[in-house]
Parts: sequence; C-alpha cells; structure tokens
Amino acid sequence: MAEENPQTRTDAAGTTTLEPTEFEALLNQEFRPKSDQAKSAVQEAVKTLAQQALGAATLISDDVLLTIQSFVAELDRKLTEQVNLIIHHEDFKKLEGTWRGLYHLVNNTETDEMLKIRVMNVSKQELGKTLKKYKGVAWDQSPIFKRIYEDEYGSPGGHPYGCLLGDYFFDHSAPDVELLAGMAQISAAAHAPFIAGAAPTVMNMDSWRELSDPRDLTKIFQTPEYAPWRSLRESEDSRYLGLAMPRFLARLPYGAKTSPVDDFAFEEDVEGADHNKYVWANSAFAMGTNITRAFKLWGWCAQIRGTESGGMLEGLPVHTFPT
Repeated sequence: MAEENPQTRTDAAGTTTLEPTEFEALLNQEFRPKSDQAKSAVQEAVKTLAQQALGAATLISDDVLLTIQSFVAELDRKLTEQVNLIIHHEDFKKLEGTWRGLYHLVNNTETDEMLKIRVMNVSKQELGKTLKKYKGVAWDQSPIFKRIYEDEYGSPGGHPYGCLLGDYFFDHSAPDVELLAGMAQISAAAHAPFIAGAAPTVMNMDSWRELSDPRDLTKIFQTPEYAPWRSLRESEDSRYLGLAMPRFLARLPYGAKTSPVDDFAFEEDVEGADHNKYVWANSAFAMGTNITRAFKLWGWCAQIRGTESGGMLEGLPVHTFPT
C-alpha cells in the first residue's frame, strides 16, 4: 500500500491540493516575513483574500486579468466610500481648510529678512476666554497683549507685527463682538490690524449662497439686535479691524478629471452642487496674500484692494459642476 504525503492530498480527478502546513511554507518562502508578527499578517491577509474570493463569485471569471481588475475595482469602490466619509466630516473639512488657507498664504508670499510669517496655535474659544479674563482695565495684562505688543512693538530691537490674521469667523453675536473689541484694543496699541473672516450670519444669511439674493443690508444693520455691532463699529479702535468675505475654494475635488489620486481610483463625491462638500478657506488668508505682495513690491501695504490696485486674487482653483 502506497504511503500518502501528509502535506498533500490527491482527489478523484488527480488534482493535488496543498495542505495548510505546505501552503504556509509556500507563503513564507515567497513573502519572507522577518518576524512572527509579519508571518501572521501574511497568513491572515491570504485568508481574507480567499474569503473574499469565495464570497464574491460574480467577480471571478476564467480570465485571470479580468478577475484581478474586478477585485481592484471593488477595492477602489470601498476605499472611495470610506475616504469620502472621512474627508467630508465637518471637523476634517475645517482642519483641511485651515491648513490649505495657511499654505495659500505661505506659498504666495516671498519671505525674507524684512518679511516674516509667524503662526500661533490659538483657537477662537481659547482667545475669547483669555480676553474675557483680562477685560476692562486689565486688558493690557493678557498674554496676547504681552506677546504682540510688549515682546515686539514695545521692546527695543523687537520685530513688530504688521498685521494679524485670524482663521476665525465672526458675526454680530455678543461673544463675537466682545472678542473683536478686545482684539481691536490690542491691534490699535500695536498698530497691527486684525483681519479675520465674516460669517454669513452677520448679514442675516444661513450660507454664502444667499449672497446673490436681493436684500436691504442697511435695514438689517439698523435692527435692535445689531446694537452691539454698531457700537463696535463706531469705536475708534475698530479702525484696526477687518472682516473678509466670502470664503474661497481651497482645492479642486479629487478625481480623474480634476485632481487625480495616484494611489487608487478615487472620485470625490461632490455631486448635486452641494457647497458643503467642498473644502473652503478663510478669505483672511487671501487678504493676507495681497498684503504681503504689496509689502514686497512697494515696501508698504497700500495697494491691496480693487481689481486694478492689488486687490485681485489670482491662481485660485475653479470648479465647474452641472446644475
């Protein structure tokens, strides 16, 4: 009676099937894992692939190349779904918009010994709490004041700030007006204008898509709820405040026809002209770009507004979509 190799098994049709131990040895020979953890990872990956193959019979055909392409397409589809969920999350979009806005400013600014960009990681909530803690007669004791005024403008040999950009959005609400008033005091003392973004709610709009709708803005700002806002605007220090609007497109959507992704066939879901699915950046960064350009060209931040006087923004991404 012939002995059978314990690592192989032959069926009735004469086909030899590898036993698990021989199959694992073959995997180790091909992938050459350097540790037990890597060896286990290879085995689990192959098992997962086998399970996927058994569970997706519709993707398997006699054509090996077509089968592989079907599996790759299915992987791309699942990756696309997951990545779309991640990049369209509100927190992620806000973070990406901040970084891309900062990138736009830095990438379009020619820095040298006379022109520097400094970044302070301070959230709007932290800034508001700090200014509120040192409000009134103690406003010049706040860490923000000391950092901007005392350490630079008020110190011999210091490097005064020429402009302060805040990646925040403000409206006419009481907390926002209070924060702006506090920053106006510091900016006026240091002669460094504070520029941030205007929220659509400051004009009684839910989104910037309503900007084209006809409305009498004068009447809106004369209502009682805008009384604190009007008081701020009438203050002397408000000359050092500026709010830029609206936002600007931070990047084109990912896709084969717009911004291809090398790693896999990713098409970002921006169908339906939903503005909330795009990545937007604060216009304060764009205004900052005009300011740094004017300073570099003329040594003074004078020509920063108007289509022919340095106010035009160039090189911004443009996306055309069906409506």
